[in-house]
Amino acid sequence: MTDGQRDIHVDAAPDEVWDALVAQGQRHWYFQLHVTGSFEPGGQVSWGWPGDVAAEEADVIVADRPHRLELRTHYKFAPNLAAEPPHLITWEIESDGAGSHVTLAWDAGPQVSRMLEAEGLSLLRGLRLAVDPAAAAELARLPVIGEVTVLDVTPERVADYQSFFDNDAFRDYPAWQSCYCMETHRTLPDEEWTARTSIENRADMTSMIGRGQVTGLLAYVDGKPVGWCNYGETTHLSGVMMKLKLDASEHDRVGSVACFVIASQYRGHGVATRLLDAAIDRLRDRGLRAVEAYPRKEDGGSAQAHYRGSLTMFERAGFETYRDAGKYLIVRKPL
Repeated sequence: MTDGQRDIHVDAAPDEVWDALVAQGQRHWYFQLHVTGSFEPGGQVSWGWPGDVAAEEADVIVADRPHRLELRTHYKFAPNLAAEPPHLITWEIESDGAGSHVTLAWDAGPQVSRMLEAEGLSLLRGLRLAVDPAAAAELARLPVIGEVTVLDVTPERVADYQSFFDNDAFRDYPAWQSCYCMETHRTLPDEEWTARTSIENRADMTSMIGRGQVTGLLAYVDGKPVGWCNYGETTHLSGVMMKLKLDASEHDRVGSVACFVIASQYRGHGVATRLLDAAIDRLRDRGLRAVEAYPRKEDGGSAQAHYRGSLTMFERAGFETYRDAGKYLIVRKPL
């Protein structure tokens, strides 16, 4: 077993932090999972999605409100994690005068420990967002932004890509911090993909950018990267092909606009539209015959729900429905 820990300051009283840790129902800060069970000593707790198998189960060892919660936990959402024995998770909350100092510690097998080393701070940042008003205020939409410039993600700009995904891309939704947009290029099935860490995805995407295998775009405001778009020839985007079950025979000389990430403060200012326009221009310049995208059928919901872009944005850009794809539409535009 391997131990480790991460910690964070939260501008909230220990009782408020404790209540967020043991709350029943859906936890937006904890991968959108639903919590059921008892957090009393000797109790059992389960995290999962309604109508699906549990992603995580735990026995409560210590519940000393509002200071210490100790759980014997078993992750079940990925085969390599489920194969390891249950591990110990400890949450410690201490008043530090200006709020609370929160520590997440673990004693776990090598696979679980590796995941928590990579993702533990993201969990704490999610908890902070749930209880600390200052955390949400930091991410409020700016009323006005400067001029938007769109540039290609080249090996020379890999540091800007890293900075954006390290610090800004998912600050309002830390559960997705591990992606680094590797999802667009993945070849692994879901059960293996879910066990990947931010360290692995960051390293692989960095390497692919360095080899010129990623056609991404960054949007800048005042010299700072604030938005991202991943696009390219459809058959080169293995994650898109697999996720949407696309037929390669239908995608000769077709490009795809796969996803968008806009820093929360810069949303609602047309940044995604600027990225879309740039992607279309570049695909046209390559001599492709069409470009397609994959919006959800309904425009409502969170920014994360529309990470592939909104239907309204694509319709404004001249895309039309090509075919139905479950909860998504495939929309196309001739070039």
